[in-house]
Amino acid sequence: MKIAMAPLEGITTYVFRNAFDKYYGGVDRYFTPFLTASHLKGRELREVHPDNNKGLDVVPQILANDSEQFLEIARQLAELGYKEVNLNLGCPSGTVVSKKRGAGLLGDIKMLDEFLNGIYGGADKIGVQISIKTRIGMEFLSEWEDILSVYIKYPIKELIIHPRLRNEFYKGEVHMDAFRKALNIMDASSPASAGKRASKWGRFHLTYNGDIVDVASYKAVLSEIGDSDIMIGRGLLMNPQLANQIQSFDKNPDKKVFKEFIDELVVNYEDEMSGEKQVVQKMKELWVYFAKGLGVSDRRLKELLKVNRLAEYRSIVQMIMSEL
Repeated sequence: MKIAMAPLEGITTYVFRNAFDKYYGGVDRYFTPFLTASHLKGRELREVHPDNNKGLDVVPQILANDSEQFLEIARQLAELGYKEVNLNLGCPSGTVVSKKRGAGLLGDIKMLDEFLNGIYGGADKIGVQISIKTRIGMEFLSEWEDILSVYIKYPIKELIIHPRLRNEFYKGEVHMDAFRKALNIMDASSPASAGKRASKWGRFHLTYNGDIVDVASYKAVLSEIGDSDIMIGRGLLMNPQLANQIQSFDKNPDKKVFKEFIDELVVNYEDEMSGEKQVVQKMKELWVYFAKGLGVSDRRLKELLKVNRLAEYRSIVQMIMSEL
């Protein structure tokens, strides 16, 4: 089983990936936050540049609904040395969905089919394979079977399924029956090989994503997903040791390592960003997740979220760490 880090917009950037891999690891692949610009430059180019991702297995994710735009971004990524790109069909954001991108494209089956036909038709010329990260529909569970009937027409390198509808965002329980439906449709006759399902293109690789936030929740879905790989997002932020714990069941958190990890993030964000206020804002975004995993009191978290200067940030973090 392989573990991937899910792309979280503005959070799992190359600065975070490098520090995470240095202090924790346990993750086999990292997916970048989505790229949208037709011409890679500035922040998006830094995000995927090989110099900023040395030693990491990174898959760039693209958010688009125009095949020519998608292929143009993929071409530039191929020139940087990437052999795989990922299509975002899962983002539930209202501004994204309203433009029929991300999960919004799932609501128009004809448009989805035409778009996939375009990008898979041009991928060979560029020299990249295309994986997909998807939700199971916009509003109704009945949409999923139609969406799957489109997917199996194409040589998808890997289908990463977050079994929720767009209108559920990240709330409520995941629909494990939808993931099982994917397993059955891909190859109903071969339940023992649940992670790699057959389409007319051969073995169809499925990965599960959704609500794996600790070892207990991983065990709870294990019987449902067979030998499928997994992708984890929020769980790795709440507990950076989670990937290692899943594989070795190590239950001894190390405060010293965590402190070194967050200190290095601050230093590297200072190099990347234009001022300390931006650095503090980025660290506050991360601490919303860290606090849940560490059991930080609501009072301390509120104090932290009010600061705007690094000196104030460091003072509150020192108090938090002393109380753990």
